[in-house]
Amino acid sequence: MRKKAQGLSLNVIIIAALALLVMVILAVIFMGRLGGFREGSGDCETMGGFCSRTSCEGDYTREVSYDCDLDGDSTVNEGQAVDGVCCISV
Repeated sequence: MRKKAQGLSLNVIIIAALALLVMVILAVIFMGRLGGFREGSGDCETMGGFCSRTSCEGDYTREVSYDCDLDGDSTVNEGQAVDGVCCISV
């Protein structure tokens, strides 16, 4: 009686390759590398705050992780005097 060699079937290899591809795509999306996918998600106003060239006062605190662009040149976070800072309610 001859024994056949044991190996991975073609179906297992294809499923593993597809699973790897899906994981890579998800990693790229969550890392924000897909251009327009993340656009607007870090905008201060979108997150419920407002941009101010002065300090945040009252019940607001400065949030550095959100973007401000008060001068409108599409380059965000160029400094408090140019683009302002994001103020979020505490």
